[in-house]
Amino acid sequence: MTRILVDFSTPAAGFDQPLELWRACHGRVRRMIGLLQRLAEHVRTTGADGDARTTATSILRYFDEAAPRHHDDEEIDLFVRLRERSGQLDAAHAKQVTDAIATLESDHHDLSSLWRSLREPLTQIEAGTAALLDEATIALFVSRYQAHMELEETVIEPALKRLLKKSDLAAIGQTMAKRRGVDWSELAAR
Repeated sequence: MTRILVDFSTPAAGFDQPLELWRACHGRVRRMIGLLQRLAEHVRTTGADGDARTTATSILRYFDEAAPRHHDDEEIDLFVRLRERSGQLDAAHAKQVTDAIATLESDHHDLSSLWRSLREPLTQIEAGTAALLDEATIALFVSRYQAHMELEETVIEPALKRLLKKSDLAAIGQTMAKRRGVDWSELAAR
């Protein structure tokens, strides 16, 4: 098992490119759910050694800190604007977008619930106890996240790119920065 410590406060894209920042989160989610799957196997065969503990820490940190901010980015900033502008789309496309948003918001609730069931054994592994991770729960968590991201990338992202204006992107970037404790005025001064 490879030791991985990830700095979740440093984004892969800048806040002046909020859609790229949002999309980069999907790459990190894919990485973390892959680590979660490998960690379950590692703990089952090797126990809660140093590598398992470090990996559990990274997974916990991501899904406790970064994932909720990502979901807030969507629900507070992105989805609201899409709903406001869905009238600019033809009726079929507007329905597809609004249905996707409803599904994604429901997913956020379900994913949070699944995460809570995975969190305790991960906390035990982080502490050095060889707790077993429920593989059925992991499989469901992984498959739900994969379907969630696919829907965002195939339906939501194209609509965002089509409907958001530069002023929207600037406002979204500012709130995303604030959500992460970054002072926008310092960024703008650079």
